[in-house]
Amino acid sequence: MSQMKWQKDYEVKLIYPRRTAKLLIILTVLNAFVCCISSKVGLYEHGIEWILASHVGVATLACLLVFKFESKSESMLVVPAVGINVSSVNRLGQVNTEFFPRQLVQDVVIVEAIIMQRLATYLAILYQDPTSGQKKIRPMFLKSRLKIDELKSIYQKVQKNLKFISEKKS
Repeated sequence: MSQMKWQKDYEVKLIYPRRTAKLLIILTVLNAFVCCISSKVGLYEHGIEWILASHVGVATLACLLVFKFESKSESMLVVPAVGINVSSVNRLGQVNTEFFPRQLVQDVVIVEAIIMQRLATYLAILYQDPTSGQKKIRPMFLKSRLKIDELKSIYQKVQKNLKFISEKKS
């Protein structure tokens, strides 16, 4: 289960736990695949060093791939006069950041969707794409499985900050 932290009234950060079971399953399947391939190719004739090296190589590549695509944390920073900054950090420490200017953000909503016979609720940013002019949706915190109460608290604080701006302008 993810851990939600509020930093001031403007930023929410979700920290995800490690998923080592998924990594172990991937490693087991890949190592079984390498064993099958090496027995058919005839690597067993060259000695145990090749087998050990192939297992270590496959395990290293699998770990790097899993860590690259697994999120460590996601955060959403709402700056009232400027816009919304969304960032995510993967297990390797790479940071991906998206910024939505206030003029392009139309609303932040809670969306409900039916996925594989279960109801999923998540936060989404409705914005206008500056290049094409089309309205788009950017889902937030998809991997977190936040409860509806937590989503409502995030929604209310974001709405308060966005509403505060519109009242200040008029």
